[in-house]
Amino acid sequence: MISEPELVGGDGDGPIPGTPHDPPPVEPGPGAERPARRRPWWWALGGAVVASALWAGGLYAYQAMGPDLGGYRTSEDLCDAAKLKALGTAYGERGESEHDPDQQDRHEALDQSRCSVTFGTAEPTFAVDVVYRLHKKTDPGPEFEPVTTADTWEDWEHRPLTGVGERAFFAQDDAGYAVLTVLDGQAVLSLTVSMQMEYGPEENLESPPDDSAMDGVKDHMVEDMKALMAELKR
Repeated sequence: MISEPELVGGDGDGPIPGTPHDPPPVEPGPGAERPARRRPWWWALGGAVVASALWAGGLYAYQAMGPDLGGYRTSEDLCDAAKLKALGTAYGERGESEHDPDQQDRHEALDQSRCSVTFGTAEPTFAVDVVYRLHKKTDPGPEFEPVTTADTWEDWEHRPLTGVGERAFFAQDDAGYAVLTVLDGQAVLSLTVSMQMEYGPEENLESPPDDSAMDGVKDHMVEDMKALMAELKR
């Protein structure tokens, strides 16, 4: 009697013999490649589960540790950090700096600081405003460009500027205003320069002022912005 398990199948490890109706096996011809075996569906499912677990773990780590701030720190006194040497050389003696504690906000998600400075002792004088926002929880990138094209700036042509930060825009009008806005990692900074003139009661305020003193202001602003960014990383 034949009782070897490999011959009768079931509990053995060997192949189960076919029935008389099974077609004979076809051997591949010379040089033919054997068909690749398809991986079972549960293998693909396992890979998806592993990828999902890695993504979830990375998201948890991001939320727990926060984004990389790239060396930027919270500024205790933005007016002290903003040396503005290039603007001072171009527009004269630096006057009063206004560092109002009410203009400095601290939050676990966002730090904000503002500084206002004046330059020059004779007309025209120049007012400079510096704003620094450090985003500590979320990515400011998606909201960066829309800010520069908001309705409040609709008359300004914001042009992309390279060589400062990750992304930057510069705009200047013909009435003595210029603004430079920079995105660098988690930090968003803006530098605004405005020419200040006093007008008498009989002067025509509808005609634009002579803004020739603003020539070259972009280069001065870029130089001072780079210095400020380096200072905020110390």
